[in-house]
Amino acid sequence: MIYVRLSFRKHNPWIQTVNQKKILINVTLFLFTFTNLPIHSEPTAKENCAKPITFSDWEISNSTESGFDDTKFCQLVKEISSDQSEFHSFLMERHGKLVTEIYNTREDHPFNKRYGLRFPFDGETKFDTNTLHDVRSVSKSVVSLLFGIAIDKKIIDGVDTSVLSFYPELPVAVDDSKQKITWKHLLTMSSGLAWEEWRYGFLFSDETRLLWKKDIPGFVFDRKILNPPGTKFNYNGGGTSVLSDILILKTNKSLKELAKEWLFDPLEIQNFEWVEDQNGRALPHAGLRLRPRDMLKLGRLVLNHGYWKGKQIVPKQWLNDSLKFQIDSEVKIFRKDGKSLGYGYQWWLGETIYLEKKIPWSLALGNGGQLIFSIPSLDMVIVTTAGGYGDPTSIQRILDVVEKIITTAK
Repeated sequence: MIYVRLSFRKHNPWIQTVNQKKILINVTLFLFTFTNLPIHSEPTAKENCAKPITFSDWEISNSTESGFDDTKFCQLVKEISSDQSEFHSFLMERHGKLVTEIYNTREDHPFNKRYGLRFPFDGETKFDTNTLHDVRSVSKSVVSLLFGIAIDKKIIDGVDTSVLSFYPELPVAVDDSKQKITWKHLLTMSSGLAWEEWRYGFLFSDETRLLWKKDIPGFVFDRKILNPPGTKFNYNGGGTSVLSDILILKTNKSLKELAKEWLFDPLEIQNFEWVEDQNGRALPHAGLRLRPRDMLKLGRLVLNHGYWKGKQIVPKQWLNDSLKFQIDSEVKIFRKDGKSLGYGYQWWLGETIYLEKKIPWSLALGNGGQLIFSIPSLDMVIVTTAGGYGDPTSIQRILDVVEKIITTAK
């Protein structure tokens, strides 16, 4: 405690006034020094966490209300937002409420510019809520949703029908084993057809040749069959292109028209782009561009068994079959632990193990780090975009961060 003694001489007013001023100055200096000492306090977890940008499209929550370990969760969010992060965006919702939303400024190789071929002077892109981003092979998962809707509408008989029965003009012998390839085999990437998509890079990939081929079914089936249909996974964007081709033939509508009418309009997705090939057709295997928030809607649609705002948009049974383990992909390059991912109908399947508990998830996965995670047991959807095109280790690192985020949920 501080005592200040005031003593004045009554017989000398001038001295009294001077002493009063000195005392006031000293007290003022003391109070100024005391009240301006540095006070150290840690910012709250909510201050560190990236709050959603706007309050449209989604209800808003935060990590505390949504049931996360704030300290661990917000540290990971901080890393995702850092200059060293390779994320273009990171969004997460839980229980239908947007919890966090991050956008960074980074270099990109958008497919709508020279099919992703980048010039040195292209500069960086400042990503935000309204920026369309390549989703690359997430497009395949969207085509699968459309195919399921077509079956529900009786436009396609079912997944067990022979594909070539729809293309009698193709010169394939009746006793050729290709006749046994069904829509299910195309959906599960198990047609057995010789197809090279990953090994030789963009310029020499069979997928790249889809950019200019006019007869897609003829191009896809004009090759050897290496394995009996349904026995071995082999990633094949050509199969997805044939799935799209039959939808176009049967409905007399373009893929973009079908996506808008059957899927995007019901989901209130108003802004999208679908990059076209040299023949003016949307590229089913890789051409879709969406806002990350709309990617989030697709994840929630899947998590809700095809249900959105009171309407069944995609048949529930189709999603049950799509997200069921259909075949072992034997693809291990996307995980640091070397485990292979399962595969459904154009959807990847995996699980995160935490404290001996298995947390299964389904995944729409696109080249470069375009991911939509649907995690049923946590009622959670996570979306990422990035620019690590052609680099599977980029997906490894992003998936690793996402799995760490998952483990912060209570």
